[in-house]
Amino acid sequence: MNEKTTFDALTRDIFQRRLIGIAEEMSASLRRASYSSIIWDMYDYSCAILSPDGEILAQAETIPAQLGILQVACRDVVKVIPLETWEDGDAIICNDPYQGCTHTPDIVLFSPVIHDGKLVAIAATIAHHVDIGGKTPCTTAPDNTEVFGEGLIFPPLRLVSKGVPNDDLFRMLAANVRHPQSSLGDLRAQIAGCRTAERRLKELAARYGTNLFLQLNDAVLAYGENYMTAALREREGVVVSATVQIEDEIASDEPITMVCRASVSDGCIQVDFSGTSDQRANALNCPYASTVSLASYAVKTAFAPDSPQNGGFMRPIHVIAPRGSVLNPKRPAAVGSRHYAAQAVAEVVLRALCRMPGVAGYAGSQISFPAVKAGGFDTRPERRNANGEAPYFIITDIMGGGSGATAQGDGLNAIDTHGGNCSILSAEIMETASPVRVLRTELVEGSGGKGAHEGGMALRREYELLCDGVNVNVYVQQMRDYARPWGEAGGAPGQAAGSHLNPGTDRETALPPKALALTPGKGAVIRLQSSGGGGWGDPADRVEGQSA
Repeated sequence: MNEKTTFDALTRDIFQRRLIGIAEEMSASLRRASYSSIIWDMYDYSCAILSPDGEILAQAETIPAQLGILQVACRDVVKVIPLETWEDGDAIICNDPYQGCTHTPDIVLFSPVIHDGKLVAIAATIAHHVDIGGKTPCTTAPDNTEVFGEGLIFPPLRLVSKGVPNDDLFRMLAANVRHPQSSLGDLRAQIAGCRTAERRLKELAARYGTNLFLQLNDAVLAYGENYMTAALREREGVVVSATVQIEDEIASDEPITMVCRASVSDGCIQVDFSGTSDQRANALNCPYASTVSLASYAVKTAFAPDSPQNGGFMRPIHVIAPRGSVLNPKRPAAVGSRHYAAQAVAEVVLRALCRMPGVAGYAGSQISFPAVKAGGFDTRPERRNANGEAPYFIITDIMGGGSGATAQGDGLNAIDTHGGNCSILSAEIMETASPVRVLRTELVEGSGGKGAHEGGMALRREYELLCDGVNVNVYVQQMRDYARPWGEAGGAPGQAAGSHLNPGTDRETALPPKALALTPGKGAVIRLQSSGGGGWGDPADRVEGQSA
């Protein structure tokens, strides 16, 4: 029989900070061991520690869109591989968007932490693999119509069993991706992150004792739940709603409409997306786990922005997304480019919540998510290998933009907002790893919406192709007026995003929001620009000399 131990709030908080420290150490281990620049330079990965019941106890400060799906993914994984069958040294892999994951490039690993014969925690890593197969380099293509075209799908499987790797799975992965060395190296880096957590958590459990360790787990989660519940009770009975639109222009010229109705009752909040557009015949659909993730992020941002995140904060949040909608598509709908819709989830929920009493006013942010994905053979003579062959390369870049102004101040410049939090790829890395040169990277003056507080500035980048035969995909949203970051309380909207081929020449071409399978040839230049954040308040009230 387990005896209850009395402890105070300070003991609980110190324990939580120790868990966070372990999560950050996991993060450092994964990043340093990874092979792909999208992980070690752009930080497109996440690490967390879950309770034995699959609730987040602590996380490294990385990608909210990934971290928020882990509870849903763990719940779905244990339905296939029951928790009681997990053994010390196991690592469970899954990337199925219809079993709690995001999209196929985001591979999730779970490993059990067992101390004194008891499961005391679960280590979790998730990383964006630069390629997981599919029809196009970097895998994700917005014009896919089925998830089967989006590369390898791993249902819940044992990648490692009692410390022994499943070599068959590693070989299958290597045979189906464009750059096996990177994919295998990144997967082993994820295992290293999990092993770091296992070692440190066992040390922590030995220090506290198994029973107290588990009781402190529960206390950390209970505190998060109580904090969020108390914040929501201050808005008891409040109902708010909002609408946001993003471009489709692949399956339909009709915008994708996100509708949110948020209501507070009995210390809980219901976030209802009824009325949102039906799923589309493209890859802009957002799987349910990602919808939950970004809705929860928005609620946490509004009501408990300064508290360390854990699963307790998510307990009072109930998300409704009609099955068959773009935010809860039916299998086998494609979801590879789901981040555009997922970012809009955060926007529409925040737009609604800022109308609640006591929540800071908020203008629209850039969710343009400009991305360049390129792959092919680097045919420059100086890059040929010892056998005289042109090496295959694959590269991804993601840009930030302007965040929306708030009632407290100006928006931030050139950041990857909401569920993103990725870094822009270093120009030196791009030019070393691919035949793509970065000609310029600059803030776009005047792109933030005017207001008493101005929106953050957009980012502009130009890329030059240095050889023929490069396959390039260029993606961005918020190009149309209806999708621009909105102004609030009299503020002006942010400047629209855009992309152009060969700008400033007689061959200049404006590209659509999703420009697919471009092969413009050596010397071609692509200009990509994000959107600026919306302004807040009457521009006439701006303090002289204040700037975004």
